[in-house]
Amino acid sequence: MTVKDYILLMKPRVIWLLVLAAIAGYIFAAAPRLSITYIVELTIVGLLSTGGSAAFNMYYERDIDARMSRTMSRPIPSGRISPNNALIEALALSIIGFALSYIWLGLWPTVFVVLGWIFYAIVYTVLLKCRSWSNILIGGLAGNAALLTGWVLARPLDLEALLLSMAVYLWIPAHIWSLVIREKDDYARTCIKMLPLEMREDRAMSLVALLNIASNIYMLILYLYFFRNIIGLVILLATAAWSSYYSIKAMIRPNRDAFWSMFKASSPVLTVFLILGMALSIIK
Repeated sequence: MTVKDYILLMKPRVIWLLVLAAIAGYIFAAAPRLSITYIVELTIVGLLSTGGSAAFNMYYERDIDARMSRTMSRPIPSGRISPNNALIEALALSIIGFALSYIWLGLWPTVFVVLGWIFYAIVYTVLLKCRSWSNILIGGLAGNAALLTGWVLARPLDLEALLLSMAVYLWIPAHIWSLVIREKDDYARTCIKMLPLEMREDRAMSLVALLNIASNIYMLILYLYFFRNIIGLVILLATAAWSSYYSIKAMIRPNRDAFWSMFKASSPVLTVFLILGMALSIIK
C-alpha cells in the first residue's frame, strides 16, 4: 500500500478531462473577465469530487475488477488497499469536495457538482451498469454536469451552455464503447451491460465508429458557430480527421484492435476542442 495506490483509486487518467471540462465551462462563460482564484478552486473541487466518485466506483466494482484481466491489478482486487479504506477515501474526498464547492463556489455550482457525482457513482455504477446497456447514456450526464459546474459559476444556464456541454456527453459513449469492443471477452465475464455486448459484433463496430465520427463533427460545428478562428479550425480539423480516420478504418476492416486505436484517438479531439475554446474565449 502506497500513496500512489490511493491516487490510482481516483482514476487520474479519467478524471482530468472532466476537471478540464469544468474549467472550460467557467472560461467559456466568464471570459475575458476571469478569476484565477475561481479557476484554482474549481480545479481543487473537481479533483476531489470526481476523484471521490471514481474511488467509490472502484470500491463498488471491486468484485467485477477482480474478474477482468484489464483491471485485476487495481489497488482493491490486488489486495493493496482494503475495501473499507477505499470507501473511506471515496466518501472523504466527496464530502470535502462538496463542502469546499459550497463555501468557495456557491449553491448552483455545488448543485451540478453533486449531480455529476450522483450520475456517475449512483446512477451509472450502482443502478444501471449491471442492469441496462443504457447505463452510459444516462450516466454520461455526469460529463454535462462537469462543464455546467464551471458555467454557472460565471453566469446563468442557457442554450449555449447546454450545446457546449453536449460535446462532452456525445464523446463519452463512443469512447467507452470502443474500449468495450477491444476488451469484449473481458467484459463478457462480468455482469456489465454495454451496447456492444448486446448486439452482433459487426453491427456494434459500425455503430460505435459512426458515433465517434458524429461526435467529431458535432465539435467542429460548435467550433464554427461559437469560436470561428481559422488557425484553431485547422488544428481541430486535423485532430478530428485523425480520430475519424481510425473510425473509417475500423468500419472498412472491422477488428477489435482497430477500436483500441480509435479509443486512444478520441480523447485528443475533446481535449483540443476545450483548450482551443478556452484560448479563443480569452483573447476574443
